[in-house]
Amino acid sequence: MPHLNDLQSKHADDGVTIIAVTKEDSSNSLDKVKKMVQDKSDVMGYTVAWDDGSSTYEAYMTATGQRGIPTSFIIDPKGRLAFIGHPMELDEPLKRVIAGTWDPIEDGRKLEEAKAARRAMSKDLNRLHTASQHSVEGKGAGELLEMWKALAEKYPDGIQAAEDLHYRVLTAAGAYEDALPIGHRLVAEKVAAGDAAGLNGFAWDIVDPERNLAQRDLALALYAATVASNLEHHKNAPILDTLARA
Repeated sequence: MPHLNDLQSKHADDGVTIIAVTKEDSSNSLDKVKKMVQDKSDVMGYTVAWDDGSSTYEAYMTATGQRGIPTSFIIDPKGRLAFIGHPMELDEPLKRVIAGTWDPIEDGRKLEEAKAARRAMSKDLNRLHTASQHSVEGKGAGELLEMWKALAEKYPDGIQAAEDLHYRVLTAAGAYEDALPIGHRLVAEKVAAGDAAGLNGFAWDIVDPERNLAQRDLALALYAATVASNLEHHKNAPILDTLARA
């Protein structure tokens, strides 16, 4: 995982050792892991360990009731379990464990509350996405816009990360003039980030024949799909399909 590389590099002088643990299963073997590590030795900056059996899995995953993979654990300098979560959530707790300011109980509780809030927001956004998917031009436009407004008030911070859905809602509601600047900004951001998948998804939302849209910004869809295809060297079939429709 590139993120683990970044963390190991960033905290190399802080006494941090990042270890990825794997074990044998129907699609994994020690030889495969050795080859993977050897092939990626120039880009992998963290340690990979082989769990011969399931002792590590039992000690960490089973003992703490974890089932999802990947799951990460932070062990503090005193040997205490300080954090459990997804590897992408490591940054802040790791920084504070190093600084000695992380409280596993209080900060852990706050982190779980934040995660629960994100799950609730994701559920609400998925509901709105489904509504926009099945909307028919000119019908339910006001309801869609009211749903978005309510979510923006409920999640004033997190809603900023859902601008793709905002664009989708506006086009589904027929508010094309409001959608135009948002769409162009989103595409510009994805181009700058080299986000081929994001560009393809955005373009497909415009050209998707199952969406009942009276107007489609086909020029923007064509541009987004073209850049996405260029980024993938014209070898990505779903992107080529989107490009053909645009």
